[in-house]
Amino acid sequence: MLTRPQDQARHFADELIAQGVQPDHIIIDPILQIAPVEASCDISACKGLIITSANALSFLPGALRGSRLPCYCVGQSTSQAARALGLNAYHLADTAKALCDALPIACQEGPLLHLRGTHTTVDLAEHFRSTPLRVENVIVYEQIARPLQAETHESLRRSAPVILPIFSARSAKLLGKLALDWRPHWAVALSPAIAALCHEAGFGQVIPAAQPNRHAMAAVITPLMDVKSG
Repeated sequence: MLTRPQDQARHFADELIAQGVQPDHIIIDPILQIAPVEASCDISACKGLIITSANALSFLPGALRGSRLPCYCVGQSTSQAARALGLNAYHLADTAKALCDALPIACQEGPLLHLRGTHTTVDLAEHFRSTPLRVENVIVYEQIARPLQAETHESLRRSAPVILPIFSARSAKLLGKLALDWRPHWAVALSPAIAALCHEAGFGQVIPAAQPNRHAMAAVITPLMDVKSG
């Protein structure tokens, strides 16, 4: 069961299918919708950008496209997408927490603009507030909660285990608030921090991916599907 935003869920479903998962074993029911937020930012003094989610690149302000500004990214795929938009992107870390450690080494001069959603794992502006490196938040999208469909609730109330890949803390928290018994079901978590939230939600099995990317998530899920169907 894929609860990512629609486009991301479909791309991940294609990856699972390419690895042998049967299409009729995949349910897509987003618990989040990504929507743009009108943002204004002064880039005249900006020394670089921070991108911790590829979602921000979908709503990159026009003034930044092709700007060749240094762009410090979380994740290899996010870095590649930033380069495609004309940014001088660096794959600095695989998690926001690791980026906090790496950023002061890679860049000593600000201000840097963190293009982000309304919900974020780490508030980088707050994290660096008492340090020499100045970081400013620019919210360019929001993660709107969506109710799961009635058919999804019905599937999750059955005793048969359902595997849910959880890619964000926001998704884990929203799922945890639902009036559902998660003990029969399995969560595959993008990171240890998300895994901890899945444990709090009450999932019967929680498995973190070896690396925080979709390929590592798929590598966990495909053999689990074999076990489940067996």
